[in-house]
Amino acid sequence: MNVRAAEPITVDDVRIGSYSLETLTTGMYEDPLHCVREYIQNAYDAIRAARSDGTLPADGGLVTVAVSGSASRPTLSIRDNGTGISSADAIGTLVSIGASRKRPNINAGFRGIGRLAGVAYCATLRFTTSFKGEPIATVVEFDCGKLRGYMRPGVDAQDVREVIRLCVLTGNVPAKEEDHFTEVEMVGLTGIGLEFAEVPRLIPYLRQVCPVDYSDRFQQAARIRAYSDSLGYAIGAIEVEIRYKRERTQILKAYDDSSPTSQKPSIVSGVEFIDSAELGWHGWLGVSNFNGEITDGMVAGPRFRVKNIQVGGSEIIEELGAELTLGGTEGRLQRWAVGEIFITNPAVVPNARRDGFEDSTAWRDIRKDIKLRVAKRVVTLVRTASKTRSKMKSLALEITSIASSVGRPDIDEATISRLLKQIDRVMEKLRPEKLPGVDPNELGELVSRLKAVKERLLEIRSRPPKDSAGGEGAGGGQQQGDNPQGDATSSGDTKGQGESGNAGASQGGTETRQGRQWSAEELLAALRSVLVRELGQDEADRLYEIALEKLNSE
Repeated sequence: MNVRAAEPITVDDVRIGSYSLETLTTGMYEDPLHCVREYIQNAYDAIRAARSDGTLPADGGLVTVAVSGSASRPTLSIRDNGTGISSADAIGTLVSIGASRKRPNINAGFRGIGRLAGVAYCATLRFTTSFKGEPIATVVEFDCGKLRGYMRPGVDAQDVREVIRLCVLTGNVPAKEEDHFTEVEMVGLTGIGLEFAEVPRLIPYLRQVCPVDYSDRFQQAARIRAYSDSLGYAIGAIEVEIRYKRERTQILKAYDDSSPTSQKPSIVSGVEFIDSAELGWHGWLGVSNFNGEITDGMVAGPRFRVKNIQVGGSEIIEELGAELTLGGTEGRLQRWAVGEIFITNPAVVPNARRDGFEDSTAWRDIRKDIKLRVAKRVVTLVRTASKTRSKMKSLALEITSIASSVGRPDIDEATISRLLKQIDRVMEKLRPEKLPGVDPNELGELVSRLKAVKERLLEIRSRPPKDSAGGEGAGGGQQQGDNPQGDATSSGDTKGQGESGNAGASQGGTETRQGRQWSAEELLAALRSVLVRELGQDEADRLYEIALEKLNSE
């Protein structure tokens, strides 16, 4: 049938029913706290606009998240001192849906749907905004209970515009002309929304997602800021605080020099910077000892950010890591690292839920690049740090072996010279650049131990030689009659006690351990000493490291 449609429809033919509001409210976010992020995102845009037009200084701007009201009917509010909205535009802006005039290349929020997020979690959603130079502030209130009623299954669908008209009230209140702000209040939190008033849960969430600065506890912060500035993309932090009762808590990113793992803490000793000016992204990875998977969910795994606001969580980089091998085993290693990836390409846009990115050629190119240059790099760093830990165990045992030799009563000049050379070789191996991913504290302890052993050796060497009464200083082969003290070690029948003086010393060493078992460390140190004596230092090192790897893998 050859039929051609040619007649256009009219605006009146289009009807958007009230059920569509459910998608923009209760059905929008997997985590309800994401609606708080939406309001902070809008506050961030308002502060950046105020900085741009001179209303605020370049480093000004404050967002205050406050919990108030009773435990059974709490209120969460988010207030910023950005530009605010003029009284002429406020109502039209705040009741419109998906009609934002923001541009995605400039603003963090641009779809115009996030402001309805709070409808699902409170009794009343109230917006109050004031524009500088105006003596009034505009108030827009959504009756959320009534609005949710139009979304219930079985209720006759009505036009969205009519539903909004029936559920919204507006008004004005006096304001100072110098005021400029917007405040969002979720009054009477209900259901899942009650979680918003749980400050111990709210603070960790805000520390992840907010466009804030780093803590002073993170020593790499200054380098990261300088690096971003050098690329022409300042991090763009604002100040965010949370108020609860009479307490104020500043919100800062959770990165620290030390992150907990199931084993020893992961200690960040430096950062690696990675970027692609062509594709439009840059980032940093914390270089640490990578002791295990980080158990702090606020920082585990490199995170993606757009305009300094987090997109998704660690699952994005974990997915990229899993794609590196058929078995997907490299995905779990991503949570051993910390880092951030800043997307600056305006063609790469977060999806509406902000848990990932809209599919596009630009995003696919960046995704591939980050998989090979970030996710794969994390795997390399983790594997290298594991090898470094094995080397450190080997070096620790070698130091124990040296210290044991220094403690022998029959140590002579030849032995001292050999041990000093061995100490220099070990000290060379303990240079930080030769031990990527080393724990700086552990490295410092080994270096200190080795220096102490060297000082002890030099002190022994500086002692005056023993006289004839001392035995060894006079040649060690004197007859008993020449020794007024009757020292058994210099008696004429010394060789009768064994094949050599060294053999006698070995027997004496065994006797000192009678009544107790050798520790594993002592045994390994003794075995290493034998390997060095019989095979030489290099071959002993090679065999010893192979043995350690075998033991560690079992």
